[in-house]
Amino acid sequence: MRYGAILAGGVGNRMKSAHIPKQFLEIAGKPIIIWTLERLMKSALFDEVIIAIHPEWNDYLKTMIRDRDLDRNYVQVIDGGKERLDSIRNVIDYIENAHGINADDKILIHDAVRPFVTDQIMKDSMDALDEYPAVVAAIPATDTMLWIEEGTKVDSMPARSKLFHGQAPDSFRLQVLRDSLDSLTEEEKKTITGTAQICLTKGIEIHTVPGDVENIKLTSDGDLMIAEGIMRERLERDK
Repeated sequence: MRYGAILAGGVGNRMKSAHIPKQFLEIAGKPIIIWTLERLMKSALFDEVIIAIHPEWNDYLKTMIRDRDLDRNYVQVIDGGKERLDSIRNVIDYIENAHGINADDKILIHDAVRPFVTDQIMKDSMDALDEYPAVVAAIPATDTMLWIEEGTKVDSMPARSKLFHGQAPDSFRLQVLRDSLDSLTEEEKKTITGTAQICLTKGIEIHTVPGDVENIKLTSDGDLMIAEGIMRERLERDK
């Protein structure tokens, strides 16, 4: 089985203008989370798409999906957890309870607020799992990177050629992700800030596939304005 998972458990505190969780804000006349969901659905890469949403917004999202006549048998909406790790845990538990987990199962985990993920990124990610246990989309760093231990003093400038910006999606052989998550200690859980880090912490090799500069994560009001422009340009281009 090939699963697509969308993490939508956050409430977007950094987007000051938002009066609802940022994934429900609209760009180009449609909620961000619907743009993202449709990207995964239209790719035809997945047997099922699972969305982990904040429990208070579960029914709201289900209504939104129903009103847009999206395939509710193909899309499963479940409660997310308090933290990112908890939402991933809930996704894995849902899969295990509904279908079991088999050796050749794959999962792609994406952010609800990255609506510009491309078919190529998703296909490359799923194909790469034939060779590697875990992969993440990444693009080369273009700015000079500064290492600062504390305060404002620059301690070093790492070689930019070796630095990349990690994006989403993160993709895994499902058993590898489950086993890595199960074995995390409480101290290790406190250090996890990204999905692929679950496996890296347990010594699993992480490989990369090419990301895309437009595959941005919408976290601020400025990002929202940029996203509006990108989406409208894409819609005009696709006419």
